[in-house]
Order: sequence, then C-alpha cells, then structure tokens
Amino acid sequence: MRGGRRAVVGVAAVVALLSAACTSGGDAAPDPGPSPGQERVLRVATASDVSQGPVRQDLIEAWDEQEPDVRVEIVKLPSAADDARSQLVAALQSGSADYDVVNIDVVYTAEFAAGKLIRPLDEGLLDGMWDQVKKTAQYDGRTWAVPFNTDAGLLYYRKDIWKDERRRPPVSWSELESSAADVKDSRQVKKTFPYGYATQLDAYEGLTVNAQEAIWARGGELIDGEGTVRAGTPETEKGLNDLVDRYEEIMPPQAKWADERDSLEMFRDGKVAFMRNWPYVYNVLSADGSKVEGKFGVAPLPGVGVREKSVLGGQNLAITERSEHPEDARRLLAYLAGPAQQRCLLEAGFAPVLRGSYEPGGADCSLPGAKSPGAGGEDGREGSGSPERDADGLPVYTRPLKRALSDASPRPVTPYYAAFTELVQTKVHQMLNDRGNDDGSVAAELGDELKEVVRGR
Repeated sequence: MRGGRRAVVGVAAVVALLSAACTSGGDAAPDPGPSPGQERVLRVATASDVSQGPVRQDLIEAWDEQEPDVRVEIVKLPSAADDARSQLVAALQSGSADYDVVNIDVVYTAEFAAGKLIRPLDEGLLDGMWDQVKKTAQYDGRTWAVPFNTDAGLLYYRKDIWKDERRRPPVSWSELESSAADVKDSRQVKKTFPYGYATQLDAYEGLTVNAQEAIWARGGELIDGEGTVRAGTPETEKGLNDLVDRYEEIMPPQAKWADERDSLEMFRDGKVAFMRNWPYVYNVLSADGSKVEGKFGVAPLPGVGVREKSVLGGQNLAITERSEHPEDARRLLAYLAGPAQQRCLLEAGFAPVLRGSYEPGGADCSLPGAKSPGAGGEDGREGSGSPERDADGLPVYTRPLKRALSDASPRPVTPYYAAFTELVQTKVHQMLNDRGNDDGSVAAELGDELKEVVRGR
C-alpha cells in the first residue's frame, strides 16, 4: 500500500499487547482518536492467506489505496481456525487489542455475537449471497458479519491414472474404495499408488469436518438446524465407522495426523490417487513445477449411493464492539463483498460468496495498486498457479465448486461451538486410535454429551 503505509503486525505483537493488559493494574485510558486531519488507523486481524497468492490481503490493500484518510494495519493470526479463535477471544475479552475488523471462521460468528465481541450490521450487506452463506453471518435473528469467502470440500483425483470408461471421476464411496483397494483393478490405481485416499484426520477442526461429512453421507446428524442433538442414532454410528474403515483400508497411516497441507503433499507427491481438500488447493497443485501439474482433476465429493453433502466453510468479517471507526470498517466490508473483489477470490482459488461470481460475464477482477491474484504465495512457492479455463472462460474448478456449494450445509450454529468441536475431535480421534467402535457406543456417548454442550455446561 502507498509507499509502505500499511503495517503488518505479527503474533508476537499480539502477545505483547496481552502481556501489557495483564500487568497494567487497571483499565487503560481510552484512545482519544486522531487529531483533526490525522489519518484514521483501521486494524484488521486475519489469518495468513493459504491461497497461491495472498489475494485477501491484496484486496484489503487495494481498498486502502482508495482511502487517503485511512491507514490499514493487518494483524496476522494463526492459520488454524481453532488457534485464531482462541487468540482473538482472549484479546477481545481482555480489551488488550484495539482491532476494528476481525476475520473469523464461519463457525465462530455465533460465539462472538453472543459474547458481545462484535456489533450487529444491516442485512443489506448480504445481498446477492448464497442463502446458506448468509446464515453463517446471522445469529439470534440479527446479522453480525459479512461473509468474505465461503468454501466447500472437493475431491481431487489423478485423471492420468483414473481411467473410468465414462470419463468421469468416482461418484460414490464404493466406487472410489473398490478402485483403491483392488490390486487387480484395470484402472491401475492400486498398482501405481501406495495408498488410495487422503484427507484431514488430525485432532483439529478438519477432523470435525470429515466426521460431519461422513455422518451426513449416511443420513445422520450431530445437531440439526434447530439446535437439537441428533447424534445418538445408527446412521451417525455408521458414518463414523465408515470414516474409520476408510482410514484403515485406503489411507496412509500418517493421515491420522494430517491437516490440509499434509494431505496436499501426499497427493502432490504421488502417495495417493484421491484427496479431499478445499478449492484453494487447485492453484497450488497447478503451479509451475508441481509434480502433478496437468495430471489431476476436481469434482464434488462422492456419496453413499447419492452425492455427498460437503460442510460449508469460509471466513466472515465482523466489526468489533470496541471499534472507534465502525463506518470505515463497514465500507471496507462492503467493498470486499463486491462483485469485482469476489471474482478475484475465484481466480485465486477461494469460493466467492456471491452467486453471480460463478456465472460467465459479470465483473472482472481488478486490483489497482496491488498484485494480481496468484502472483506468488507468501511462503515462497514458485509459479503463478494461474487456473486452467473452461469453455466459459472461468477457472475449471468453478462448475464443480458451484455444484458442491449448492448442496453444502453449515456446521451447528451455537455460541458453544468450541466445546462442540473439541468433543467431536476427541471422540472420533479415539476411534481412529482404537481402530473402530465395535460396541456402537460412540454415537450414544456423543448424543448424551452434546446435550450438555448445547446447554453451555
């Protein structure tokens, strides 16, 4: 941004702020704000960008270029949603960090709203968005955030090895599993790869996502849309056992400790033929010099007899309750949800929140004064990662991503989501360690314990 006006503050700075709050011996004096003619500083706390190029940061910089009286400071949070949430809650509850805007995982919007850490917004900011995406920004009848990007799980597959006679990816788990497990299979999957499939099974949010999707594929549910616990059913038990069986039969042993990057590396390095991951991975795998460049395809997740329903992911932008510049913050949020900015997210591998972003035509991506999307990742990855185009000129992952989003569902909307996901992770990871659940008790235990969680106990 303008000759280095933007400041990027690291995690260490946040820790220092927290320490100062703990030792100050009382509430700090309120900030009197800028003097007349002085720049207004807007502090935005956000996780590091995982896309091939830091497009979300570029978009914030582009807005700042247009605002001569505002200077944006970006505070970098941990990439993991669980860790970012913990850090933000601690900072906002203590009042030790004067953030104006926070970029939070969609599952934590209810917690931040119920805790009065963020302020309500007008619903007009959500115009043109997917209905299920809007719901992630709402709690207790009010709108509390503006979705920045959404997300849905996709199946990545090696199209150079998977040679289905109908020229399509696996559409069911049985189809995928039989190909990965049968040594004599004519498609050569097992003969070519040590293992068939990789996903995220470490004890973090990725495991909750995979467990939820496996349960949905069997027609089960943990907590329904009305907030009622439905976990103690045979369908839930079958879904959990399906996940354990896939781990035992077609996944590498290290998948039990894998996150998104680990599973990406397994797929890229030729250890597996199939992978569940998020859309941003497409451009990373397409980067110049990638071992699988031009050799893989992407599709909606498989199902059990029918197409599987993906968990709806994404990040929401909220204005903090203590922000001294809420009007500046609101203009930033409106800009980031605009058609041109959302098209930039699609180009970079993120899932836009606007339905129109998935159609031909419309706004073009333009980032005046900032790098083009996909211009190189902040972790030194090589290559542009520029997406391959379909017949409509859109990135080739647009159609499968749109299809996946049309069926995607949010995780439970509850201010106690942190306790919910910790319980699910603990129970399911123990199932992986125990190699199953022969007595069928895990679903019943989840049902009983989740009833306490949703009561805030």
